[in-house]
Amino acid sequence: MRTNRTRLMRLTLSHLPLPLLFCFSILPCLPVRVAARQATSPTAPAPSSSALPSTAPASSGVAAEPKKEPPGPPPSPLIEGIQLFRAREFNAAAAKLTEATGSTAIVSPKAYAWLARTDLHLHKVEDAETAARKAIELDPNLPIAQSALAEVYFRQAKFVEAEGILRKLAAANQADGRACLFLARLYWATANNKGAKVYIDLAHKIDPEDPDIYRDWVGTLPWKERLEEWKRRLALGKFDPDEHEREGLTAAISVLEDEEKQSQHACRLASKTLPTETSLVPLLIDAKRLRGYGLTVKVNDTSSKLLVDTGASGILINSKIAEKAGVTKIADRHIGGIGDRGASTGYVGFAKKLQVGNLVFEDCYVDVVDKKNSLGEDGLVGTNVFADFLVDLDLPNTKLRLSELPPFPDQPAETPGLQLSQSGSKSLHNRWIPPQFANYEKVYRFGHMLLIPGFINDSPPRLFLVDTGGWDNFITPAAAKGVTKISNSDTIVKGLSGKVAKVYSTGDVTLVFGHFKQQRDDMVAFDMTNISNNVGTEISGSLGFAMLYLLDIKIDYRDHLVDFSYDPYRFH
Repeated sequence: MRTNRTRLMRLTLSHLPLPLLFCFSILPCLPVRVAARQATSPTAPAPSSSALPSTAPASSGVAAEPKKEPPGPPPSPLIEGIQLFRAREFNAAAAKLTEATGSTAIVSPKAYAWLARTDLHLHKVEDAETAARKAIELDPNLPIAQSALAEVYFRQAKFVEAEGILRKLAAANQADGRACLFLARLYWATANNKGAKVYIDLAHKIDPEDPDIYRDWVGTLPWKERLEEWKRRLALGKFDPDEHEREGLTAAISVLEDEEKQSQHACRLASKTLPTETSLVPLLIDAKRLRGYGLTVKVNDTSSKLLVDTGASGILINSKIAEKAGVTKIADRHIGGIGDRGASTGYVGFAKKLQVGNLVFEDCYVDVVDKKNSLGEDGLVGTNVFADFLVDLDLPNTKLRLSELPPFPDQPAETPGLQLSQSGSKSLHNRWIPPQFANYEKVYRFGHMLLIPGFINDSPPRLFLVDTGGWDNFITPAAAKGVTKISNSDTIVKGLSGKVAKVYSTGDVTLVFGHFKQQRDDMVAFDMTNISNNVGTEISGSLGFAMLYLLDIKIDYRDHLVDFSYDPYRFH
């Protein structure tokens, strides 16, 4: 599968802001609703210090002048830096915390620890690691220094190292709020949702004004409470200047308010024909080249062919299909993905009915993108919408099969539906591996993204996105560094956010994941830093359609399990 230098790679990752930076299986992890990716806890204004008037001598007959209290000492650079962090003024926080690193031996390691956390928000991962290691060097036993280093490890996808530090802190009752936050994120990523809820609640109890803790905690609330918190968040008015955060939060509120008015909007399964099987339809780049496989999806009885995309989320249709189907517009929003042009304009819409094969779902929300930005397709369907089912993508035989997941041993089976609603709630469980799934690969799940550990030549383990919507395998230049050579390439890579500006080609690559190995004499490489920053951990590449079409892929989104099977005797 040598790279064709003239081909068009259309990688359609539906990378979108969600109610959480990390949206996990206990939550409705869908791109059709965008909420704030960060939120701050509402804080009451500090009471003013008004001095009591002093009493003048009785003989004076003159009203006493109020006695003015002398001003207190200004906050230290460390305290001011932490306050700025909590106010999400990260550049100003970094300046104050840098100043604080030159303070006393007691203050300096704390300042370095908070500087590391601030650098992560500024997407300066190398600087964050330097600061965290300096904090450890100055005070190896300082809990917040260890917690800050664990946060850096998490961003670098070194989960084993991060968990080792965090569990040790928790066992010693030394975990601060952010240590509990990142334990919760680790547990969400591994489908240990009961444990995640315990730790995010504890994090919020310890430090309710930390913006990251508040954001993740709000995402776990029942939908009515979440709606009220989002409204309060919107009223505070502090948003990242370089993102569509206000718009996303407004859209999320509009959707929940719409659901509140019409309680039947749950994208519920109206037909109960399970298991079910439907054919995948080939989608072509041109008369000779296969771009991927699609599903025939009826939107309010209007037929569309949507690209099946394990690297995307929710259901996305173009504006032409939406208009023809009579989709009701709920709220404006931007839709982003691979590319350097920025997010595309679109909106959240409501469809009365969606039909996939012989399954009919009623009252569903969908994303709508301007037709000119839809990559020439009707749209796409992220397989995470079928998270209530066992998803079997039998690509060699061009079939999609959906069946019920084995119920948890301690409860009856739940009625599955499409995961397109923000108000839906699931009972919390920790990962359970049914006996029939014993040989499945354990993967990390971040929202809709399924990340599988893999190796590039002799590299340490790295995380790769399972992405049937991407044309081919690719890696990032950072992942290629030190394990293979890279050079400039004229390959065109295009996504929902336009063309990628800088594309490279690698030298020889051996890619290992699960029990598979693929050898390539070159591979496309381009930067994914923006997506890694927003997900919160390092993604080093993607497994794309040009390889995955050879495999039968089974996905259990509930327990974060994937099975890849290959039949060498079948003609591919």
